[in-house]
Amino acid sequence: MKDPRNGVTFRSLLHMKAKTTPMNDAELLAAMRDGRAEQAFTQLYRQLSDIQTMVRTHGGSRTEARDLFQDALVIIHEKAQDVGFAFSGSLAAYLYGICRNLWLAELRVKGKAEKHISALTAQPNNEEPATNNEEPLMHLAERAFASLGEKCRELLTRFYLNAEPLATIAQAFGYAGEGAAKTRKYKCLEQAREKYRVLLSNTKTI
Repeated sequence: MKDPRNGVTFRSLLHMKAKTTPMNDAELLAAMRDGRAEQAFTQLYRQLSDIQTMVRTHGGSRTEARDLFQDALVIIHEKAQDVGFAFSGSLAAYLYGICRNLWLAELRVKGKAEKHISALTAQPNNEEPATNNEEPLMHLAERAFASLGEKCRELLTRFYLNAEPLATIAQAFGYAGEGAAKTRKYKCLEQAREKYRVLLSNTKTI
């Protein structure tokens, strides 16, 4: 998926001195349509801490939260190009909902969704549910996982679902050691993520 931010990085957004008057939702969408996406993203970037809290509370890391947040911004940017794009509630809630659904899909790829799905789908009183598309996203995650090679599927299942130690997995697969098994696990998970993103870019389920 082409990144529409034209080289804008999280580092540049973090250090940008945004002293302009905050934009409302309509102005944010208009900015994304007329070439001022960087300005819009600077304002939306203030929500990253909330997304990091959500992801870290439910089994993820700060790095995963930043990657997921970036994917969500790309999705919103693409949708903003349609002048008829509409959503209920606020853009902030919509962005949060996309991130939540993407993280649920990521957990499904890892086989960990059942531990967190109830908490993630229960919205706090100050957060309006932005989307209600967990099921289509979960289906995409399942398709991404199913499209992996047999060894990758087995390795991820052993590690994430069966909670087998990497040393045990290394022995079962004939790897040189725990480090080799960890490297292979990472590569398999990246393959699943990439397949999921490709599927996501070809659908409008969010």
